[in-house]
Amino acid sequence: MSDVQTSERSMTVADRLNQPETQEMLHRLLDRAEDLDKMLAMTGEVPNLLAIATDLFDSLARQAAEEGIDLQQRVADVLSIVKQLTEPRNMKALQVLANHLPKIQQAVEMSDELPNLAAIATDVIDEWARDLKKDGIDLEQSLKNGLHAALYLGGQIQRDELDRLGYLLRSDVLSEFSVETVGLAGSALSSCRQGSCEHPVPERMGLFGLLGASRDPSTQRALAFAVQFGKCFGTLLEQHHPKACPTTTPSKS
Repeated sequence: MSDVQTSERSMTVADRLNQPETQEMLHRLLDRAEDLDKMLAMTGEVPNLLAIATDLFDSLARQAAEEGIDLQQRVADVLSIVKQLTEPRNMKALQVLANHLPKIQQAVEMSDELPNLAAIATDVIDEWARDLKKDGIDLEQSLKNGLHAALYLGGQIQRDELDRLGYLLRSDVLSEFSVETVGLAGSALSSCRQGSCEHPVPERMGLFGLLGASRDPSTQRALAFAVQFGKCFGTLLEQHHPKACPTTTPSKS
């Protein structure tokens, strides 16, 4: 026994009640007396509350049984789910899911707008189809033909051929002037065939015929075009393949 406890036991009750620390402790107990009284009153009501809770649970159990619900099985299922959810790997997955809940909320809110967006897209496609139909284009048939053409070319062409086709498309072969020139050349070939090859006896031309034709202004213009093409083509060959086209020294004759 310590000296303090020995000293306290040697003091009378009146002396201990007169000590400042004892009086302070008694004041705190008196301040808590009201709360302690309420707690004691509540403990007196605990049996009644338990009885009310039991009656309420029995009523719910009878109502569930009438509806064919096995509450005991439901509780067992819930406990099984809780057991699975509280496994460490599932808790990690739940934490990841909880971190993505704001994004999931945004996605759900956007999904509410999907019907309106789909309706707007449908209206736009319908209007586009009507405009194409006015221009004589059947959108459905055009899509089928385009898809068929793409699949056919995809099955026929190889990768290296596709690269060469891309190189050709990037060149000036499809420029406005090249397409116009090719178109004019095609028209000239068609006219030439109708004017010469369809005769019962094919026309022939000798050297004097060539000299005579060279005096025709249209022929002269075509010859000038051919000469100009030769110059341009030769210049490009020299720029792109300088070693393959060695420069020739003109003769001094």
